[in-house]
Amino acid sequence: MSYGLYIHIPFCRAKCPYCDFYSLPYDNSLAQIYIDILSKEIEKINIEIDTVYIGGGTPTVLPRELLERLFFSLRKILDRAGEITVEVNPESIDEDKLLLFRDYKVNRLSLGLQSLEESKLKFLGRLHTVKEALQGVEDIQRLGFNNISVDLIYGLPKEKCDDWCKELANVVELPLTHISCYSLTCEYKTKFYRFRKMIDEGEVAKMYTFNINFLPKRGFYHYEVSNFSRKGFVCKHNLKYWMGGEYLGLGPSAVSFINKERKKNISNIEEYIKMCKKGKEPIAYRERLLSKKRAKELASLKIRTKEGILLDEFKELTNFDFFSIEEYRKIISLKDIGLLKLYERNGKIYRLSLTNKGFLFSDEVSSCLV
Repeated sequence: MSYGLYIHIPFCRAKCPYCDFYSLPYDNSLAQIYIDILSKEIEKINIEIDTVYIGGGTPTVLPRELLERLFFSLRKILDRAGEITVEVNPESIDEDKLLLFRDYKVNRLSLGLQSLEESKLKFLGRLHTVKEALQGVEDIQRLGFNNISVDLIYGLPKEKCDDWCKELANVVELPLTHISCYSLTCEYKTKFYRFRKMIDEGEVAKMYTFNINFLPKRGFYHYEVSNFSRKGFVCKHNLKYWMGGEYLGLGPSAVSFINKERKKNISNIEEYIKMCKKGKEPIAYRERLLSKKRAKELASLKIRTKEGILLDEFKELTNFDFFSIEEYRKIISLKDIGLLKLYERNGKIYRLSLTNKGFLFSDEVSSCLV
């Protein structure tokens, strides 16, 4: 079996006001110690890794010297991995770092574009300009990377669907292979929480409907609620999460799922470093996922993909029969209101997936399956 490897780089130049991921301001001395600790943790890995994802935070806020130290410790894993992704930001990427990534066989870059409108970038607290974002895409392509993903945010307060449609039409003109479109969520404890009642849900629904109709026409297959890719360029690492694969997470707040056990690391870099130095697992909590809970959770993830839930495969993964009387009633009720599509073979349901309307209410459908 092959596993995914996620490495969390928690440093940022500034905290985005909508972000609820664990991050902290860049500190060079702390970063030096952290990369040393990470390198030692990487050396202990004794499982086969086929996807690597380095995220944050902002991995490219690290200076080239520390990036090289991190990648050197990963070299044996990178030699064997099929997909290697690094998250990059326009304001902190340069040619030296891109060449370093290329030397270490990074073959997928995820650019934190977020928008091609200056006013939106300013509102979102982003540190780059539209010009820098476009230059970043150009530099990435010029240096030989042919798998380029971007993140976009839509559904800001007062944002209109027409404006978003024009913006997305400009984005697809870029040399991209993957687009992730996320509606703005105003999470508790973020600065944007105060805007939660200012978002027009009707307008957001129009924008999402445009995404799922427009992007496939422009060659981007809709394969998960918020994710679209050109043929052959789905994010294999993220598919592990959605399809029930196993993965190892390194760094504060990172999550692992191996051998039916989920672990989450503590969300404090100083404590993470202390525990690693003592040879202790830096775990905040762990839980063993028994068949029913594992099945419910996996159903709530798989239903978010375009493929949906293949029932025979689902039963094989979870050792759990999805169709109890209670679950069957839920499924039929979701079908009756137009959120689920059921596929039958020889009079028996073998697959269920979201309809286009269902994608609009994917969180609600997922929670019903849990």
